[in-house]
Amino acid sequence: MKCKQKFLVTYDISDDKKRGMVSNILSKFGERVQYSCFEIECSENELKELLKCLESIIDDSTDSIFFFPITKNMEKNIVEIGVKKGRRLLI
Repeated sequence: MKCKQKFLVTYDISDDKKRGMVSNILSKFGERVQYSCFEIECSENELKELLKCLESIIDDSTDSIFFFPITKNMEKNIVEIGVKKGRRLLI
């Protein structure tokens, strides 16, 4: 079994159609946690393919996508306030 890594992915994409495409692709790997933010989980190979796919969609002169790795240690310390998504227990 291949090891999977979690990421917080956030994006700023100016074109509505491209933004929708990025959202649909990311939803295959995880769940939306904010309007332009997903928590995803993928293997190293899946990540390489995902990056390649997203790079082919966005306009690198106006758009950006950030992938922030979430370690197990970080994940247990996530605090969520406001509308509860039912995903985490608050400490």
